[in-house]
Amino acid sequence: MTDIYLLRHAETDANKNFIVQGRMDNPINATGVKQALATGKYFKDLEIKFDCVISSPLKRAYKTADLVNHGMVIKRPIMIDRNLIERNFGDYDGRKITDDYYDLTRNGLIPNMETDEVLEARAIKTLTDLAIKHDSKSILIVTHSHVIKAILKRFVEGFTYLDYLHNCSLNHLQYENGQFEIKAYNIDPLK
Repeated sequence: MTDIYLLRHAETDANKNFIVQGRMDNPINATGVKQALATGKYFKDLEIKFDCVISSPLKRAYKTADLVNHGMVIKRPIMIDRNLIERNFGDYDGRKITDDYYDLTRNGLIPNMETDEVLEARAIKTLTDLAIKHDSKSILIVTHSHVIKAILKRFVEGFTYLDYLHNCSLNHLQYENGQFEIKAYNIDPLK
């Protein structure tokens, strides 16, 4: 059995200001640094140890992984997987989130945006590949809101892209015999 922990990256200024960042390579902010360090402490306090840490290539995910890793008892090198990159929001990248954004996203009407189907296929294939590659291990994957939502949408009845995932929210899955099972989702380790 493979234990997989999916962690959303820590806060950026774009998150704080409700800006769609998609594939923009923004760093985490001071609050994000505190969130990531607290998440590392959360894992340490619960004695959750990882055999490997894998991150999206974007700065906000990688720095989160680095800071979380810093707080753990056993530190692991951080591997990058380009397939964990955030959804391409096309023409909406860099724009303020408004009510229109939700309708446009839900209906796939944003020009040049990665479709739900393409995102979900990429996210599930990446997750499956990593689970098989790291069979019988415990892995931490630090990625982005829509990548995680694409996965949760597949395995949690009623979950949609409109559901909110906090920065540093944690999702625990297990993979065994070709099947994923959600153990917990959208946990806020900072509470």
